[in-house]
Amino acid sequence: MDKKTIFTIDIYEKYNFLNDTEIDKIINSINKVDLGQYDYFKGEHTTSYPATAEQTPYILDYHKDIEDKIINEVFIPNQRMQDSWCNIQGKDSTLDFHNHPNSIVSGIIFLKADENSSKLVFQNPTSLTKEIHQITPTKGLMVMWPSYLRHGSGDSINKSKERIVLSFNTYWK
Repeated sequence: MDKKTIFTIDIYEKYNFLNDTEIDKIINSINKVDLGQYDYFKGEHTTSYPATAEQTPYILDYHKDIEDKIINEVFIPNQRMQDSWCNIQGKDSTLDFHNHPNSIVSGIIFLKADENSSKLVFQNPTSLTKEIHQITPTKGLMVMWPSYLRHGSGDSINKSKERIVLSFNTYWK
């Protein structure tokens, strides 16, 4: 993992973390019946979050090999996967700024992204000027950060026909 410091906070990026076979395996396992809507999204989208007892298990429950691969890269020791889900965004969609207060490390892996995909945007939690840092998505890129850090798409509007992201959170073992 490559460590990068933004706003005095360390985030981690790993390009080509998943190969095409692993990506296809995850995308093909998404059950369209289990997808729904979530308030943080605006525009065309579906998501497998939040999974409940009535829904299917978290997406990485079907991919323990990939879950283990992710956990081996987590920058804080003694973590376990807490939850995982997939977000599928259509054209002209956005994701509101939010954080994940009940976890330790949050992350995403871009499963489907192109030059028209909305960016991953972080908000500086210590700035009164709402300073941001943007990451341009590329297929296979994994990004991890402390879960308290606010993120979303900011002013970046998704122009891709389909942008697919695997998201996850960790917690103490």
